[in-house]
Amino acid sequence: MHHVSRIEEAAAQTPKLYENRSTGFRRAAYVHDGMGSVHMGVGICFLAPGGVVQPHVHSFEESFYILEGSVIAKVGEKSCTLGPGNFGLIGTGVPHAWRNASGQPVRWLEMQAPQPRPVEYGRDTFFVGGDVPTQAATPDEHDSLIGHFDESKLPVPGGPSQMEGFNPTTGVAIKMFVDRSFGAIHQSLFLIQYLPGAKIDTHDHTFEESYLIVGGRVRATADGKTYDLGPGDVIWTSVGCIHSFANIGTEPVRWIETQAPLPPAKEVFRFERDWAQFDNVSI
Repeated sequence: MHHVSRIEEAAAQTPKLYENRSTGFRRAAYVHDGMGSVHMGVGICFLAPGGVVQPHVHSFEESFYILEGSVIAKVGEKSCTLGPGNFGLIGTGVPHAWRNASGQPVRWLEMQAPQPRPVEYGRDTFFVGGDVPTQAATPDEHDSLIGHFDESKLPVPGGPSQMEGFNPTTGVAIKMFVDRSFGAIHQSLFLIQYLPGAKIDTHDHTFEESYLIVGGRVRATADGKTYDLGPGDVIWTSVGCIHSFANIGTEPVRWIETQAPLPPAKEVFRFERDWAQFDNVSI
C-alpha cells in the first residue's frame, strides 16, 4: 500500500486541539490514519509572523526539520532560535512550544511516532500552561537534541553509510538527522540525495516510510505504479510495500525521509533481486 500527494499550503488547517491554544498555526498533514498508515503522523507546519503554539506535551515522540524562516522553540527548560537546516528530537512527555518572533512565515516538517490518535478516539496531546519566550539564542553546538545540516555535512556518495544496515550505493548519499544514536526510540529522520543515474532496486521494509521531495525530480515506483515526483510532492509507503527510486534526470534529487517504527539494526532492506535465484527452482 502507498499514497502520493502534494503539499498545498492553502489546504493547511489549525488542528482541532490547537484552535484555542495557538495563533497563526496551521498544519498540512501528508501521512495519517485516513490513508492507511498505522505507525506515523507527518506533516508540514506553518506559523505566521507573531504566531505562537502554547506549551504542551505528547504521549508520542516528535522530531522536526526547519524548512523556512526563524522560530523560537522551547523544549523542556531550554529555549533557542532555529532556522533552516536545524532539526531536533522532542521526547515523549517533554513540554515544548513555538513562537515566530520574526516578520516572516516559518515552515517545518513534523514527524510523530507512534501515530497520534484521532481526536474522536482519544487524547494524546495535553497543554500544560506557561510562557513562550520572545527572544532566545541560537542552539549550542553541543546540544544533544538539536542539530544543524549544511552542505558540508552531506556525506560523499558511495562513502561510509550513516544508516544502520544500509550498504553504500553508487550515487546515493544519506545524512542522518534523528535515529537511535540521536536518542530516538520510535522513528528516524534524514536527508537523502541521488545523483543523476543513481537508483535503488525494488525492495520493501518492516516499517513505514514517507518522502518529501525538496529538490530535483525522482522516478518512484510503488506497488507496480510509477510516478515522476518533484519539490512539494510526497509519497508514503506501508510495511511490505515493494518500491524503488531512480534519478533519471540531469540534476541531483533530494528528499527528507521519515521511518517508523525505528528500523532494525540488521536486514533493513529486503531486495527482490536477492531472491530471484529461486524463481525457476522446480519442486
